[in-house]
Amino acid sequence: MYRLFRPGVSGSVKPRIVVAASGRGSNFEKIAEAVSTGLLNATLECLLVDRECGALEIARNFGIRSYLLSKPWHKSFDEIIDQINPHLIVLAGFMRIIPENLVEKYFPRIVNIHPSLLPAFPGKDAIVQAYEYGVKVTGVTVHIVDKGVDTGPIIFQKALEVDESWSLEQLEEKIHQIEHEWYWRVIRELLYRPFEIVGRKFRWLDEEGL
Repeated sequence: MYRLFRPGVSGSVKPRIVVAASGRGSNFEKIAEAVSTGLLNATLECLLVDRECGALEIARNFGIRSYLLSKPWHKSFDEIIDQINPHLIVLAGFMRIIPENLVEKYFPRIVNIHPSLLPAFPGKDAIVQAYEYGVKVTGVTVHIVDKGVDTGPIIFQKALEVDESWSLEQLEEKIHQIEHEWYWRVIRELLYRPFEIVGRKFRWLDEEGL
């Protein structure tokens, strides 16, 4: 059984999360909003980025510490995570493959969101892949990070029926809407609910539901 955070009697201590991003930071922004409004009862310790990107401006707007990872990025990533010791490491458009030694060290505390119904269309440009393939149904997957690329135990999936009249841009917008609605909710559940991972199967160990 895994339990990432155990609330104290007073409830004054909050679970700590760190977000890593590489792009414009729309998922990071929704997580920061959920924290700031109390919908996600956690402390967002910092943002980690591997390049100059839009997520940095969002961090400044929310008053969240940010770190631009120095080379080699995985070494500084590990050093910062080690110092903070967060309950959960959230990848939000972080375009790097986490090295195996870090996956082993922090498993199952690294979570990722992917814009397809895994195992379909792993890796980069998943929305483009799905659109060009002509799928009738696609969606979003939230999973625990393991040693592979988008192969970790699946926590949550949300399907989307594709309208044939949609452009690629419209499909991307629909996918991002699902991500923004659900990612912070899954993060909240991971922090406060016990779960187990058997093989590659993820299962909640209580009766609550998303």
